[in-house]
Amino acid sequence: MKRALLSCALALGWCWPAFAGEPSPAPLPPPPQLSSIHPSGSALPANHLKFYLHFSEPMQQGVFLQHCSVMDADGKVVPEPFRETELWSEDGLRLTLWFHPGRQKTGVNLNVEIGPVLVPGKRCKLIISGAWKSERGVPLGKDVEKSFFVTERTTQQLNIADWKITPPAAGTRQPLQVKFPAPLDHALLQRCLHVSSDAGTALPGTTTTTAGEQVWTFTPDSPWKAGTLSLQADSFLEDLAGNSLARPFEVNLQGPAPRKVPPVVSTSFLVRP
Repeated sequence: MKRALLSCALALGWCWPAFAGEPSPAPLPPPPQLSSIHPSGSALPANHLKFYLHFSEPMQQGVFLQHCSVMDADGKVVPEPFRETELWSEDGLRLTLWFHPGRQKTGVNLNVEIGPVLVPGKRCKLIISGAWKSERGVPLGKDVEKSFFVTERTTQQLNIADWKITPPAAGTRQPLQVKFPAPLDHALLQRCLHVSSDAGTALPGTTTTTAGEQVWTFTPDSPWKAGTLSLQADSFLEDLAGNSLARPFEVNLQGPAPRKVPPVVSTSFLVRP
């Protein structure tokens, strides 16, 4: 009987160890994921500068131009939209994908010769190819698309006085909320805003961004104490078009000079008892 079973197994192409009940090979790990794209909002200014692509694992480098594209409302691929410089985070999980500044900045050669990447009033798609492989050689598997509507250009220098601060109540750990007139740069929001006590000591806590990077919140590790506190912002904090607290992205040499600000700009708020 055993010989008959063995002959049958061999005839069917079975491997004897598997037939004998040896353990099956370990399942393959899941494919990489493009976990998020920032800005997360659905509207971007015509002079938008960069996207942040967050992956679940390091991806193959040196090939991003083959796998990233922009499609306009007519279904046509926008030619040469990206800066060729490849900027990865130290852990290899975040790619900063720049539109070519020379196409987004008015009056410079590429903007005049080829035209801007984005046109106000149109819809576009950022497309990340599913063929892009991770460092271990496994592809994403399917294309990832981010659709967005293109709004008018934004060219104004940021002003902390335009931000709306909603203070928390003393004795609680309610989040401090700061709302901006327009979305700000996702990566810079993680490191450019700080909350300090009246003595100038930075308060430890957790930050989040919501509403398409138009709202920033800070939740302290310990309950708030009543008194006057300070929201401090590094002056290089930018909006989506590169306009910062220090200066607008495009400076009109014939117009008024940018407003001068210190390296750290601050405004106070009151935590009531």
